[in-house]
Amino acid sequence: MTKETNVFRNRVVDKGQLRKLISWAFVNYGTARTAVMADKLKDLGFRYATKAGVSISVDDLMIPPTKRSLLEAAEEEIRATENRYQRGEITEVERFQKVIDTWNGTSEALKDEVVVHFKSTDPLNSVYMMAFSGARGNISQVRQLVGMRGLMADPQGEIIDLPIKTNFREGLTVTEYIISSYGARKGLVDTALRTADSGYLTRRLVDVSQDVIIREIDCGTTRGIPLTAMTEGGKILIPLSQRLLGRVIAEDVIHPETQEIIAPRNTPVSDELAEKIERGGITEVVVRSPLTCEAARSVCQNCYGWSLAHGKMVDLGEAVGIIAAQSIGEPGTQLTMRTFHTGGVFTGEVAQQVRSKSEGTIRLPRKLRTRSYRTRHGEDALYVEANGVIHLHPLTTTGDAAITNSPLEVQEIKVTQGSTLYVQNGQQVKVGQLLAEVALGGRTTRTNTEKAVKDVASDLAGEVLFADVVPEQKTDRQGNTTTTAARGGLIWVLSGEVYNLPPGAELVVENGDQINSNGVLAETKLTTQHGGVVRLPANEPGKNAREVEIITASVILDQASVTVESSQGRNHYLITTSNNQVFNLRATPGTKVQNNQVVAELIDDRYRTNTGGLLRFAGVEVQKKGKAKLGYEVVQGGTLLWIPEETHEVNKDISLLLVEDGQFVEAGTEIVKDIFCQNSGVIEITQKNDILREVVIKPGELLLVDTSTSAALSSNLTTSLTTDGDESSPLDSHGGIDSDLEKIMALDNTFIQPGQEFQGNISTELRYIQYVETPEGPALLSRPVVEFPVSNQPDVPSTTSINQQTGRSIQLRAIQRLPYKDSERVKSVDGVELLRTQLVLEIEQDGEDHSSSPLAADIELVEDTEQPDIHRLQLVILESLVVRRDIAADATQGSTQTTLEVEDGDSIAPGAVVARTKILAKEGGIVRGVRADGESVRRCLVLRQDDQVVVNCGGEPTVKPGDLLVEGGEVAPGIHTEESGQVWSVTPLPSGEYAVYVRLGRPYRVSPGAVLQVENGDLVQRGDNLVLLVFERAKTGDIIQGLPRIEELLEARKPKEACILARRSGELQVVYGDGGDEAIAGRVIEPGGTVTEYPLGPGQNLVIPDGGTVKAGEPLSDGPSNPHEILDVFFNLGSEDGIYACASHALQKVQTFLVNEVQMVYQSQGIDIADKHIEVIVRQMTNKVRIDDGGDTTMLPGELVELRQVEQVNEAMAITGGARAQYTPVLLGITKASLNTDSFISAASFQETTRVLTEAAIEGKSDWLRGLKENVIIGRLIPAGTGYNTYEEPGALDEYTQIESTGVLDEVDDAMDMVLDDRTARSYNLDAADLGDGAFGLKQPGRGMSRSILDEEDELIADDIVNDLVEDEDEYEDDLDEDEDF
Repeated sequence: MTKETNVFRNRVVDKGQLRKLISWAFVNYGTARTAVMADKLKDLGFRYATKAGVSISVDDLMIPPTKRSLLEAAEEEIRATENRYQRGEITEVERFQKVIDTWNGTSEALKDEVVVHFKSTDPLNSVYMMAFSGARGNISQVRQLVGMRGLMADPQGEIIDLPIKTNFREGLTVTEYIISSYGARKGLVDTALRTADSGYLTRRLVDVSQDVIIREIDCGTTRGIPLTAMTEGGKILIPLSQRLLGRVIAEDVIHPETQEIIAPRNTPVSDELAEKIERGGITEVVVRSPLTCEAARSVCQNCYGWSLAHGKMVDLGEAVGIIAAQSIGEPGTQLTMRTFHTGGVFTGEVAQQVRSKSEGTIRLPRKLRTRSYRTRHGEDALYVEANGVIHLHPLTTTGDAAITNSPLEVQEIKVTQGSTLYVQNGQQVKVGQLLAEVALGGRTTRTNTEKAVKDVASDLAGEVLFADVVPEQKTDRQGNTTTTAARGGLIWVLSGEVYNLPPGAELVVENGDQINSNGVLAETKLTTQHGGVVRLPANEPGKNAREVEIITASVILDQASVTVESSQGRNHYLITTSNNQVFNLRATPGTKVQNNQVVAELIDDRYRTNTGGLLRFAGVEVQKKGKAKLGYEVVQGGTLLWIPEETHEVNKDISLLLVEDGQFVEAGTEIVKDIFCQNSGVIEITQKNDILREVVIKPGELLLVDTSTSAALSSNLTTSLTTDGDESSPLDSHGGIDSDLEKIMALDNTFIQPGQEFQGNISTELRYIQYVETPEGPALLSRPVVEFPVSNQPDVPSTTSINQQTGRSIQLRAIQRLPYKDSERVKSVDGVELLRTQLVLEIEQDGEDHSSSPLAADIELVEDTEQPDIHRLQLVILESLVVRRDIAADATQGSTQTTLEVEDGDSIAPGAVVARTKILAKEGGIVRGVRADGESVRRCLVLRQDDQVVVNCGGEPTVKPGDLLVEGGEVAPGIHTEESGQVWSVTPLPSGEYAVYVRLGRPYRVSPGAVLQVENGDLVQRGDNLVLLVFERAKTGDIIQGLPRIEELLEARKPKEACILARRSGELQVVYGDGGDEAIAGRVIEPGGTVTEYPLGPGQNLVIPDGGTVKAGEPLSDGPSNPHEILDVFFNLGSEDGIYACASHALQKVQTFLVNEVQMVYQSQGIDIADKHIEVIVRQMTNKVRIDDGGDTTMLPGELVELRQVEQVNEAMAITGGARAQYTPVLLGITKASLNTDSFISAASFQETTRVLTEAAIEGKSDWLRGLKENVIIGRLIPAGTGYNTYEEPGALDEYTQIESTGVLDEVDDAMDMVLDDRTARSYNLDAADLGDGAFGLKQPGRGMSRSILDEEDELIADDIVNDLVEDEDEYEDDLDEDEDF
């Protein structure tokens, strides 16, 4: 062997280095040797880890000493921002943005400090080693331990502008702990939800791709897909070389300069080749892909390329579908559900900051197109409209700007369109000053934005004054008007005490009045409506309101006495009248009775029945508009006819019934189990669905009717039956019997008057006849009728009283009420009350005032003056007015003082004032803010002494009354005010100085387009909303990120806010709305002159500038694309090559889109997945077409068929001359695709089992058992791996399989290249003990085999132990051999 020198490399080997080392071994030396090497690396690692004794203690968490100064600098910057906000230079939104960006920057700077500090002081620090070796943790976690935790999000996902300045080493404050608990809980919940989602995603992926198996070597296709490096906004996410690795070239790769062929068609791309292609400057390579593979039901070896498991071409029979599904599903758990919606914070990724390298002067070239622009922090800057260059000329030692030939270099800064310049032409800059933010990439600078709003509340009470704000009213289609600021400016709130006045208050002061402390501002009056006699109740302590009662009318029942009975712990009041009628008082004394309410009810047993029954009115008339609950008022007297019957509501099973329908029972018979009847009579049974609903017993006499007597009977009852002298027996003709029965049935439900003949007897009383079917045959039931006479008027006197002053009458009217309607069946076993006599309160209302409170009467018991033991009933009509207690002053209203204007016992007229409430000022001052436009005033303002400050100045002031000053503004030369406000007055003092009175105020900056919620001159309380600021914030890329986005793509769902795609190529024109500022649509003008208009939805912004060119299928607005629309657009573009080429082209576009989008999501989380896995899945989603018209083929419209299948049929049609099938390509989500596979067994095992199996049975489907699931389910070998080819006919793949060799190790040159099990290794004397020596079998000069990595004495397994084991094994094998001999 040649001489080799060992190279000693002194470098830190971290996780990445280890990965490279193993991968190098794997590529160059194969699996077996790599396994041995990995084993030895493990031993080495454990050995030195043991010797090092790496541990972690609190002292290892080293906090960088610069932390304090960094935090102080940030606080200083934030204080400056706060001051700008206080002075009204920036809006609330700009302040918030600035604060957040400041803290983000500080947090990042501190993170870098942490690393620097660790490196410089203690590179062997255990925390540092763990994080930076890749063993555990990463910089973001270390930052939380020893840097600062930074900003947190609240539950809505908005960022809280209070950062966590401490770290876990120092410990959090209580506030910080609580703020950070939101995020922590969210993290836990997300993780729990994610695992389930990710598992389900994997299951669907496996299901859709489980039958993709490598079945052939080369499908022979000439198609391929173009591969380029994957970029996003000018940043390379995946370089071309990485995407090429393991692919097979589809078209020869030619060097762009030398024109030599770097890689011919069908070459697999290895690492070296990929590097070579990238070095050659080639940007696009056409490679073979599972997407374009034309193998019948799978993917071929060449289109798939390498199996990434071993870096060689994939084997036949490899289940690449399952591998693809697992590769995509497994990282699912690492994807975040949805990172926080960051409240519009974008860090420096969008723009790159450029700082000056030296002191000097800025020069902007003349031709650089810029416009002034307000940054998101409210700073004035320049917006670059076209690409250009700016120069920084450094200062020479003499201090002049450098001459061009000076040794110091001119710093040249390239700026792109959309960049921001923070410096002006000719400005002097210091070292490290921020000059510009250069936007990356061209058009991508128009980041997706969305409109957001933030409300600004006033910090002080006072009067609103607009400065430079131009309000503009807009009315939308619904007629709602909003006031917006057409031009931005300041809204001032000038201080003063604002009083909220109660409703109905009238001001007693006017603008400009001077008012003293506790002076009266306004007053309210309490007036009576009806007038009457005043009664003031005793003042009870603890009640916060007093009532004044005004009696408008009263009536006393001096003829009736009231007695009280107690029963069951409740008092019953009985009223006895002079004619000894006793009433039960229904309303207890002390309660209010409304108009038309029942006061008392007569206790009367005359109308009580014994059982339920049927009620019929004879001459009785009731009011039509009665309510069933109250009863029906009798208008006209007469008689109530009551036909008693006993009703049992049972609701039990029919089997419990002991009698039958129509049977006559005696009283006391058991009719249903445990239910006995109280009367004799005929049974009537109601049942429904074998449930016994009710049993009715109808008392009366039962008369059986035989058909022979029926003729006689009916002739008695009817005048003339037969005119004919025909003596024919009724039995002769059926018609005769039937007509007799009809006559009998005609008697059903009729009354028989006394004296009328019935069945040969003269009836002595009123009876009710009913026809019944008894078990013995048809019969008539004669039922007793009870009569209850009803008089026209109740024999109870009504009492009326008329109040002298108002002429208002109040009366207790006696009325009779019936609780039941005519012909109503009263279902009851016990008796009921048929008629009630009631006393009802009636108050005469004034017809007009419905609005006022309805009058109510109080029922009071008064002792009789002559007989103290007897109580009388008094009804009083009251109007009660509530006089509120006085309230003390609080933040928004003054104290009140109430005076009563009436005495007890006064008689007052309607409309008189009962009480007045005065509203007092808390402090003296000048009244302002009273509107003169006559609307009812709800607020007024008092300008107090505290609301003004005096600035004394020696010289003459430069301000005049009415001027607005911000904090730090100049009042007179050299004199500045410390407070913001409005100049109130300028007074010359005797000493020759001037006193400037400034009314305190607070300016709020308003951006143009903000929604104003106050008007100029309004009075606001502290905390009232002044304005809604409307601002644009960058749509953070994570609105749908991670798993939900992947699911949306793979299920081919339409995204929520999809973008608009151009259907044809052309030039874009922007159409503006009425305001002229907002784009409402885009027009695309095609080269042929056709114009297509695309209206923009709410919140959509065009991403292509006016006059730009667009290609078909290119997004015009922001938002994610809808893959179905992409397919549709490209399919409809058409092509000369026919429908197949069209469909293929459209499918290829949508396939590329899906692959790239899925890759982007995984890349954003730092997860690498090979394209081919995603392609295998996407292939399954895009291989079907929907038949529109079957032509002469056997296919039906609406059927989903594979594209290649249709094309084969269509080719056959072309040969025979039949009509081809027409179709549209479709994109199926993975669930849909799984359910539409050829194999119904597989589909049924996935979802909707019954539906799939039923359809398969109806269609008579066959399952060819090509996939894995089908075979597992019916218990065969799966057609993959070693089971591949088991069921195929032999000899198909002879060129692939080699002749089986006899020995195990014959085909391997070196025993080290085999991975063996122990027993085989030993039988060939390759056991582990020897492998320890020859690392990779490399010989070294003069030393036999090379030394082990481990030292001699450190051999892990002592030789003797190994030998013992070997002996044991041998004995065991001998035993086995002996057993076999038997």
